[in-house]
Amino acid sequence: MKKNRTDIIAYIFFALLVAALLELVLSVGPLIMLIIAAGFIYYGQKRMSRRKGRFAFYIGIIMFVFTLFSSTFFIITLYGLLFYSLYLFWEKMRKPRRVNVNIGDQPTGEAVPQKKALFFKNLIFGDQRAEDQVFSSDNINILSGIGTTNVHFENTVLPVGDTIVIVRGFIGRIQLYVPYDAGVSVQHSAIFGQTVVFDHEETGFNQNVAIKNSQYDEAPRKLRIYTSLVAGDIEVIYR
Repeated sequence: MKKNRTDIIAYIFFALLVAALLELVLSVGPLIMLIIAAGFIYYGQKRMSRRKGRFAFYIGIIMFVFTLFSSTFFIITLYGLLFYSLYLFWEKMRKPRRVNVNIGDQPTGEAVPQKKALFFKNLIFGDQRAEDQVFSSDNINILSGIGTTNVHFENTVLPVGDTIVIVRGFIGRIQLYVPYDAGVSVQHSAIFGQTVVFDHEETGFNQNVAIKNSQYDEAPRKLRIYTSLVAGDIEVIYR
């Protein structure tokens, strides 16, 4: 069976860690430092209730960390993890998450599965889709870590009443596409970023925006959208 990319990367990092350990063990100086550090840690752990024990424990930890950083293979492993994380971030930003939502009332005479729980998974990385599905008007809750999240409502027949949409993220971009005939209310907060909601646009720190469109009060079908980001942009547009 062909191994996937994640398995290959894991084997590479494991091999680098083993090489770093062998480098430390086979070198006399680092080996002595590791033994001394282990002794301090063991002594301190047995006497953590005393000040002298805590002091020995932390000294041992510091010695152990400095010894690890003296290994060339360990430094290579750290750089590899850093660059691989940056690559995952770049790949995630290049392929944004797309969510197509189809919410409708239950047709007469047809049995349609009803899901009362929140139907979006909370993901740090990865894609999730909800296409050609009928859900009840329970809250839609999306939690993302880093990346771009696209939520499409333009092909949706919203149920009568309020549909609540909650999107929370850490760093990235949120794009929401809403139908023209729906009443839309948006409340967004971010420490830093750009906010574009219909004709309203602003950029800066401590973003806290509350906007609703002109037909919100009279519209029979409403979208109440709540979003938050630590740093990033939000765009709510008609389509």
